[in-house]
Amino acid sequence: MSFDNLMKAVAHNNQLGELDFRDNRYYLTIDSRIEFTCFQANGRFFIHGIIAQLPAGEKDRENILRNLMTKTVGLATTQRVILSIEPEKEALALHYSCSLQGLDEELIEEALAEFANNFEYYLIEVSQEQTVMPTMPTMIMP
Repeated sequence: MSFDNLMKAVAHNNQLGELDFRDNRYYLTIDSRIEFTCFQANGRFFIHGIIAQLPAGEKDRENILRNLMTKTVGLATTQRVILSIEPEKEALALHYSCSLQGLDEELIEEALAEFANNFEYYLIEVSQEQTVMPTMPTMIMP
């Protein structure tokens, strides 16, 4: 089955509605907050999504990246998604890829589920990182 037919079958089976196809990519949204694209290139299937913009300040950026990368190392042994930085967009992105050879509806559904679960995880982590307030020094009143 062609890649296009696989994507249409997955969309139909999972009630995703009509697929938005442009620029040789399928644009999908799950639960109105997880947005990503699926596409094929060089014999591989890819899923890509922007999680969040990076903080503007260098120190804030370093802190959030250090904390997220520490958590990412722990997930690397069980998850097949990759957290990365997109310098031209100043954003955190999530990626997944596998060979097109042997790709079927079930494998795409599993990949989409894993990607969406990880996307949700990182959305929560980024949100928590951005809402943590720095601790203030204790003031001792005379």
